[in-house]
Amino acid sequence: MKELPYITHDFGARNDPKLMDLQMEMGGQGLGIFWCLVEMLWENGGAIPANYKSIAFALRWCKPSEVEKVVTSYGLFEVQGGYISSRSASSRINEMRTYFGAKSASGRKGAEKRWNGAANSTANGKTIAPPMAGQCDANGLTNILTNKQTNKHDNNNITPLTAADFYEIFMFRNLKNPSGEAQRFVEYYAGRDWTYLDGSPVTDPEQAARDWKPEKPGRQFNEEALRWYHAAWNCARTRVTDARHIFIDQLEALFMKGKTITLRYKSRDAASAARDFILNNDLGGDYQLDFRVAN
Repeated sequence: MKELPYITHDFGARNDPKLMDLQMEMGGQGLGIFWCLVEMLWENGGAIPANYKSIAFALRWCKPSEVEKVVTSYGLFEVQGGYISSRSASSRINEMRTYFGAKSASGRKGAEKRWNGAANSTANGKTIAPPMAGQCDANGLTNILTNKQTNKHDNNNITPLTAADFYEIFMFRNLKNPSGEAQRFVEYYAGRDWTYLDGSPVTDPEQAARDWKPEKPGRQFNEEALRWYHAAWNCARTRVTDARHIFIDQLEALFMKGKTITLRYKSRDAASAARDFILNNDLGGDYQLDFRVAN
């Protein structure tokens, strides 16, 4: 999901009976965790992995057990398929998408006109606009993928996704070949006009990507190291302009031995930028970090 300028909530939300139960048991600590989780949901399109250790690490001031209690004990969130969500947050996200989608309609039309004037590429007979300047290519997957690929399912409530977005999803799902799976995913759904097998439209491409079955089973990275890196990435993408290119596109290997995590990047500049950000923001935790450059 694209970043939104602000989030909304009901006036007097602190008086909600569920939040009052939370405050009576956990005080301001619980209320702080709740609102941080709400912000994370907005930042990630309405769902985040139910990894309480990583969330606590990202917040830096609470315990995994406290995060889990806020999520599971007061009816404030839902946990399904390994992801945390909130009906009220999802509803507000959709409302804001509609608002900003309508507000920027004229801007989109102008952008589409410029894109259509460029040399478009095609995939399975569907026109896909070329990437915008400065957009990372996620290992060569450079097509901008939007619901504009078919007029049948045009809906301003759907946030456009890029191939880099799908690559990111598959990387943090720890698929063995995230680049190849992103290509398979795109080709499959583009060929079906972005519909499921029952003919219903794919209204949530991110969820479709999370449900995607990989061609080859197996993991790309060490699970514990990747959970830590995901927390560092969630922090970096809110502060670093070129974060995806540095932290995701340029990452080649991530492995762990004992309490040492080795990170290998494709370029010296990327390794240096990632190292400086992680160390300057004290994101290493209890791990020893070894930053390297690919040979």
